Amino acid sequence: MSAQPYRPTMSAGWWLARPSYVRYMLRELTCVFVGAYAGVWIAGLYALAKGHARWFAFLDAMESGVGIVFQIVCLAFVLYHTVTWFSLAPRTMPPTVTASPGRMKAITGAHYAVWAVITVLVLWLGGA
Repeated sequence: MSAQPYRPTMSAGWWLARPSYVRYMLRELTCVFVGAYAGVWIAGLYALAKGHARWFAFLDAMESGVGIVFQIVCLAFVLYHTVTWFSLAPRTMPPTVTASPGRMKAITGAHYAVWAVITVLVLWLGGA
């Protein structure tokens, strides 16, 4: 008998073995895009603080082809993150709150309803 501890080997692509693992890793990847998008807008605030010329240069960069593609990719990842979080939210609550599947669906639906109301308010206040 060996005194060596058991060390299972895992390949670099272990997460490709099951679709649920792929979805999990994709959800974890969303944080990179959320952080990058937040960083870009922090840079935009810095440009705004430096004056009109820097702010408009920032806006031009955001309206370029690369800027638009970056924003679309970030939007897709943020939407995926949001949908997966809303489906996960009822599972994070105490069992007394989410005792039945109907309540879990109601909680998830409430999240989507609040999201829709806030979206409409933002669009309305923004003049869209």
